Amino acid sequence: ALPSAMGANGSGPAPTCAEQGYGIEGEEEAKRRYVRGNEVANQRLRMLCLHGHGSNNEMTQMQMQHLQLAKRHDVRCDFLCAQIEVGPNDSTIAMLSKGPFYSWFNWSSAIVGEIIGRGPGAAGGTLHDSLCRVLKHIEAHGPYDGIYGFSQGAVVATLLTSETVWRGLGKMDACPFRFALLGCAGGGELLYTMSISLSPRGGSEAGSQTSRAKLPVAIPSLHLIGARDWRRRSSRRLVSAYDAATAVIYVHAYGHGMPMTLLR
Repeated sequence: ALPSAMGANGSGPAPTCAEQGYGIEGEEEAKRRYVRGNEVANQRLRMLCLHGHGSNNEMTQMQMQHLQLAKRHDVRCDFLCAQIEVGPNDSTIAMLSKGPFYSWFNWSSAIVGEIIGRGPGAAGGTLHDSLCRVLKHIEAHGPYDGIYGFSQGAVVATLLTSETVWRGLGKMDACPFRFALLGCAGGGELLYTMSISLSPRGGSEAGSQTSRAKLPVAIPSLHLIGARDWRRRSSRRLVSAYDAATAVIYVHAYGHGMPMTLLR
């Protein structure tokens, strides 16, 4: 189930980054949340990987091993962790990793906040902060060829490939990714309802310009969907956020995860 749709006092949306005490991180914190991928012989591509809600870089590294991107396709994968500390998304994650676990944005404010004009994409909101942070990471550690996002991370990855974000918010001249790999996307419907502030990180909400994400995204995409995933409808909804001519869907027989059977 999704977290409560209200703030701690039950009378409004979830708190902003500043209210909860996180946001712009120090240099040491940034280093801990970024894992530079191992060098790959005959490297052809670099990819930035984003985990899902209640997860971390450790879990994404396991997923990349199952996808064999380095071994079979000469892809070097870098891993970036979100900032919002939460509990593990499920018992499997809790068993496989000691944590801590993180989220890219607050689910509850994505639902209720948009109604009253204070969603996670607003200036100072959790999503806006995460998008600004990843854009800064790309400038510092890129360039990248592709982006991978799992579950909630797939929503963030898709927004980063939208011109609204990379040009409007990031002030970039071109999309920073040539392709996207999306695993068991959760919350795909939010792409069509959330507004994104175009103010810089730490900017004021007052008078800030906002915009819905420009879709569909005009880059090739591969969508990995679990046949037994309770979020499979959301995963299919996210497919429509990409150019239909270059979007490819692969359905595996399992649930919300990247199964080891992909190794075969």
